[in-house]
Amino acid sequence: MKGVSMAWVQMVSDEAATGKLRELYQRSRERAGVVPNIAKLQSLRPETASRGFDLYCQVMDDPSGISRRERVLIATVVSKVNGCLY
Repeated sequence: MKGVSMAWVQMVSDEAATGKLRELYQRSRERAGVVPNIAKLQSLRPETASRGFDLYCQVMDDPSGISRRERVLIATVVSKVNGCLY
């Protein structure tokens, strides 16, 4: 994206992660196959990142009225409307 400035955020790499962050990275990897950048962006605050991941899992996996497929579709549309490429 030519001419767009991006913020730089310090992140903890997979190899450098320890303790709760290492556990979070492992959970993320088990769920997605990789450690998503959103997890790495929150890596300096592992407790907060873990709570966010737990909330995400609850919202996406809760056996309520809509299917997982519908939830993913809703998340995709909301991201598009918000101009989020992630």
